[in-house]
Amino acid sequence: MTLACGLLCTQQPAADKPAPILTADQAALQRANQRIKTLEDEVKALKETKDKKLAERKPSNLVVKRKKAVTKLARTYEVTAYTNGVESTGKSAGDPDYGVTASGARTKTGHTIACPPSMAFGTRLNIEGIGVRTCEDRGGAIMEGHIDLYVAGVSEAQSFGRQRLKAEIITK
Repeated sequence: MTLACGLLCTQQPAADKPAPILTADQAALQRANQRIKTLEDEVKALKETKDKKLAERKPSNLVVKRKKAVTKLARTYEVTAYTNGVESTGKSAGDPDYGVTASGARTKTGHTIACPPSMAFGTRLNIEGIGVRTCEDRGGAIMEGHIDLYVAGVSEAQSFGRQRLKAEIITK
């Protein structure tokens, strides 16, 4: 029995496997993978925060604002026509300001309109059945809700008459 005890007693308990020894490249790769995992977790957290903030917004308010903006830009105007002549501007062909708009630009057929003071010079309007025109002029009779379209001849202005047309401000 002493022999059996000697054999059993001299055995050492089995040790855990020692950790494998990594090369410098393997250790660097392991650190890089850990950093990538950390960054991916940060990105995921940021996306969740952004999604949560978007979900907290009230979509109905955004829709109302857009509808208001569209309604504000499109409206019906009383549209008339004018020429450079005495009958429209009080200026004759010899006048130095003949054909010069309030903005300083020269009148151009298919381009110039006279607008109320609430519209800045350079404002572009798409007028129903007429096309796009630019606000470059004012007029004593041009009040809110009225646009005066420049045309070349008196007969054209008279045949145009007074029309109620929709116009939409073109935004950039």
